[in-house]
This record gives sequence, structure tokens and C-alpha cells, in this order.
Amino acid sequence: MFNSKKPLFSRPALAAVMVLSTLVIWVLNLTAPAPRFPTPKVETWKTQSGIPVIWLSQEKWKNTNKLELRFTFKNTPQSAPLTDATLSLLMADSLPLSTSTINQRLAPLAAKVSSDYDHESQTIALTLNSEPAYLMPTLTLMSQWLSAPAFKARAFDHWNRRFNNTLPTQQTLEHILFANTAATSSPAITLAAIKSHYAQLTQQASAIFVIGEMTKQTQDAIKASLNTLSKHFSVASHTPKGAPMSWQQPAPIPQATQITPLKETQSMLALTPLSSVKQWLSLQIWGADLIDSLSNQGTFGYVRLNLTLSAKHPWAYWRAQHTESLLASKQQTPAANEVRARSMIELASIPSLQDSARFQALLDQLKSQLAQRTLDPSWWALLATSAAQEDSSLTLAQFASHYQDAIDTFNQDDYKAALESLLITPSYQEIQVY
Repeated sequence: MFNSKKPLFSRPALAAVMVLSTLVIWVLNLTAPAPRFPTPKVETWKTQSGIPVIWLSQEKWKNTNKLELRFTFKNTPQSAPLTDATLSLLMADSLPLSTSTINQRLAPLAAKVSSDYDHESQTIALTLNSEPAYLMPTLTLMSQWLSAPAFKARAFDHWNRRFNNTLPTQQTLEHILFANTAATSSPAITLAAIKSHYAQLTQQASAIFVIGEMTKQTQDAIKASLNTLSKHFSVASHTPKGAPMSWQQPAPIPQATQITPLKETQSMLALTPLSSVKQWLSLQIWGADLIDSLSNQGTFGYVRLNLTLSAKHPWAYWRAQHTESLLASKQQTPAANEVRARSMIELASIPSLQDSARFQALLDQLKSQLAQRTLDPSWWALLATSAAQEDSSLTLAQFASHYQDAIDTFNQDDYKAALESLLITPSYQEIQVY
């Protein structure tokens, strides 16, 4: 008869079962694949003047001291040369009573600063050391600098001597591509115009990004510094997401009267604004496919692609330098070159859409790259100001929340659907340099 008072296992057997269970759980934890991509945490607040602040951190950055700070501004209705002059002088010796550049002053504090701009936004980027001994003097210097920079005549003279008064090629192409950004006559660039432009810039702040690990002490210091600085800045007026886009119809490519060797082909293409992580992934794969395909044709010696993934009018621009063998043969006609360049925007001829093995290889390559890059605060800071702006349909918080799942589920059908919606093939423009 069953004795309910008798234990099911003896004490030695029970101890063995408990030890064995612990070992099994430990082995399973060791052998389980760790997540390849970190899950960031995003927090937001506003400065006292109302500028949104977005802070992104992740567990793997615990006990690290690298901090990225990004100030973003909406573009003011000024010429590109004036913007270039303003940011160039800002990065020069723009501290009062000092002949050192701002980066020379920041170097002993283990910090550095840079600036960038496109046709929709402007960015001031700082890399800081969050250790209190470095952080506090850096924040003090930053507040003094950005609140009242000294634009000096000698820095302006230096900029004036080196600057080519024609717009850079990429901006020239942009003006050709988009009907609503057509180039107008540029105002005279003077010190007074530069000071006025910077004053306008500070009234068009759109967001501040803080990327990296922060202790409570660091958070308090950053918040206090941003509140002090924001007294001199104003938040930009709101503009609706997804503003209508228009582009110029492609101009006919002039045919050469005689066969002339091509030196370079420059191409540009309007894109629809990004609205999902899978669309962003698709452009990374398409870009890698474009560079690899054109480079391996044997007629191009150098191919460079630039994706300007702005919130309202994103576009792609690539330059393909022709090889010396092609120049010597003089057998390649302009029309044939156009076919090769256009092959990377027509869905029926994009290699990674036609070949599933090629697509998978490019996807695996991208995953491997992202596994490393997503551990770097600088990568997230660049993403925040180049492809996931606060006024876009794909924000940094949305990207951080969805990118792990998007990578895990991404397939060739997603890729095709994304390219169909992103590539505006009728907008394609090409310039051929002989």
C-alpha cells in the first residue's frame, strides 16, 4: 500500500537532481545564442526653452565615458556658400580673445567638435568625455562658445581665399534635381551676413541628441548646461511631416558629335522619405549592390555613393570614374554608359533583386557590420542626424525600438517592396564629364 509519508526521492537523490538541473540550465544559458544587436533605451525631455532632447543609451555602455552630443537646426533660407562660411568660421578661432581653433581648445579636455549641413538641416556635433574632470570644463567652454561666438575678420579672410565661389558638385546636382530648391542668386557673403545667419540658425533649433551612458551626476550636468545654452536658442516652428515633393523632369543628355572618351559619370535620383527600418535596410543593401556591381563591370575604376536621407527630400548621388582602358579605347558611347548607370535603378535589372544568393550575401554582410557599429555611440549619433531626424517619419526612438525585429524578419520580398516605393525612377538625372 502507498505510504504518503515516505519521500519520493532519498535526500542524496534529490540533491543530485537539483545539482543536475542547475547544470543543465547553466549549459543551456551558455549555448543559447546571445542577441546580436543591442536594445537601446530612449528617454526624452525638453529644455527650458522647449527644445526636444533625445537621450539614447544601452546596457553595453555601462562604465564607459564616451558621450555624443548633437545640435540639429532646420535649414534657413540662405545660400549654401553662406552656410559653409558660417560653419567654417564657427569651427575656427571663434572664441573671444583666442587665436586657437575650438578643437585646439577642446583637445586637452578629450573632446572634439565638427559641423555638417545639407539642403534641409545643419548639425553641430560634439564628442565628449563624461568623466567629471573633463565634462564640466567642456560644458562651460561649449556654452560660452555657442552662445556668443566671435566671428573674426582673419578667419573670414582665410575662408574667402580657399573657398570656390561655385556650389559644390553635389549641391549643384541637387538644385538640378529638385524643382523647389532651384538655385537663386547668392547674396554677398560678409562678416555681417555670417553673424546674421548664425543668429537665424540659433532660432531654428529642431532637436538635441545625447548618445551614450550617463550617471545621475552626468545627467544633471548635461541638463543644466543645455538649459543655460537654450536661453540663446529657440525651437524651430513645426512643419508637417511628409511635405509634398517635386522634382525636375530629366533634361535630355546631349549627344556628342564625335566619339569622345568619358572621364566620369555622375548620377542622381530622388527618393521617397523613409518611413520604416526595413526601408533603411533596403537602401543599405541597394547601395552596397550598386557600388559592387558598377565597380566589377571593368569600365569603372572608382565608384562613390552618397545617400542624403533627409526628412522631406532624400536623394541618392553617385560618381563613377571611368577606367584608363575605356578612355584609351574610345569605344563606349554616352548612351551605353547611361544604360549601365540606369541599370541600378530599374527593378528588373538590379542584381540583388534577381539573385537571391547575392541578396542573402549582402544581407549577411550588413548584419555583420551592424553587429559592430551598433555598439558605437558615434554610429547612433550619425543615424540620428542623417536618417532618423525628429521631424521625419522614422525617428530615432522608432528605429531603436524596431530595428532588431526588422533585421530578424527582413527578406527579399521586403527588399523589393521597399525599393519599389523608395526609388523614384522618373527623376533620374545624369551628368557625363568628358
